[in-house]
Amino acid sequence: MKSEQNRYHYSKWFNRFLKFTFGVYLKKRFNVNIYNGKILNVKPPYLVIGNHVGVWDPFLMSMGIPEPVYFVISDHYFRNFWLRQVLKLVGGIPKSKMLADSGTIRAIFSIIKRNGVIGLYPEGARNWDLKNVPVIYSTAKLIKSLKIPVISAVMQGAGLTRPRWARSSRTGLINLNYDVLMQPEEIKNMDVDDIYRKVTEGIRLNEYEWQKKNMIPFRGKNLAEYLDLFLVVCPRCESLCSLYSHGDFFTCTKCNYTVRYNEYGFFTTENEKLFDSPQTWSEWQNDYLYRLFSNDEYKTGKVPMFSDTDAKLFTGKRRGKLRKYKWRGKVELYFDRFEFIPEKGNRYSFPLDEISGMNIQNNNKFEFYYDNTLYRFKFTTQHKSVYKYELAINIINKIKSGVPAN
Repeated sequence: MKSEQNRYHYSKWFNRFLKFTFGVYLKKRFNVNIYNGKILNVKPPYLVIGNHVGVWDPFLMSMGIPEPVYFVISDHYFRNFWLRQVLKLVGGIPKSKMLADSGTIRAIFSIIKRNGVIGLYPEGARNWDLKNVPVIYSTAKLIKSLKIPVISAVMQGAGLTRPRWARSSRTGLINLNYDVLMQPEEIKNMDVDDIYRKVTEGIRLNEYEWQKKNMIPFRGKNLAEYLDLFLVVCPRCESLCSLYSHGDFFTCTKCNYTVRYNEYGFFTTENEKLFDSPQTWSEWQNDYLYRLFSNDEYKTGKVPMFSDTDAKLFTGKRRGKLRKYKWRGKVELYFDRFEFIPEKGNRYSFPLDEISGMNIQNNNKFEFYYDNTLYRFKFTTQHKSVYKYELAINIINKIKSGVPAN
């Protein structure tokens, strides 16, 4: 069995090659500004944390770091053989999303002992609405135990450059702001709660608040396309899953309510403008669904909240190739369970209070663990929202706990 030291070791030549080829391309393509003067005197080992908004985040974060960075990366990417080889060359550390992973922790400590630099996204997942999602609490525990400097890398403009729901990038501006967030002496005198608050504040960014002050154009083609992966409730007629995106426009197919998504990331419309951005629309959507799903017809588990057809089922473990089931089927989400009804064979039922590790991959795959097995549901229609299932389950948990919608 390979030791942790041998398993996680970056290739110096490949890291240099990436930085001077792909790194240079990203900097020019997206107009990246690097502000790292405050961290240049910090010597490894140290931990770099940042806000998580886009697919290019690790490449962007590493631009202002002199040393190669060992990034903690979702194990989803390690399931592809060729991508796994590339990630090994850059010292990638696989981590199962939203699950405790002792192997990841051992790898981090091994790299720190060798004076390496660890890159980590404390939120654990990219955001959809361009404001932070809650930091995973175990990040604070890790920082307390590592006792090394913590550097923050906050990106401004990266979310509007490539919103999570979009499938194309725009050209605007990205600022990379680095700072020393905590030193070992400071960490020693802090408890875990204090560290958690410090991390939360250290990576805090609402990109729409930043954009309202700067109003930077983010130019591209088909700016609104795939917004229906994120927004699923029409604010005028309140119908579910009736919205469709095309080009720069976003339209309800039931009542014809239409908005245009402009180059600043805001909505314009010839109709009554109900919301100025996807973020404010999303805040209303969360509140509306909270009130809707609090009705007895849903809470009794008799009526599905959302359903879709033509879904593919895959199963497996944390790493390695997944098994694909022969039959496609229909998925249904109820207040107490998630169901898969294949074209042939028996119905699968997953009690919501027994699933864990729920996450979305590539915007078209919904994953969770049940009974120590990974279940992945892949949706084949491009404009079908997978996010709505994660959103609804989070809302269900809030309703059960009596927590407000927003």
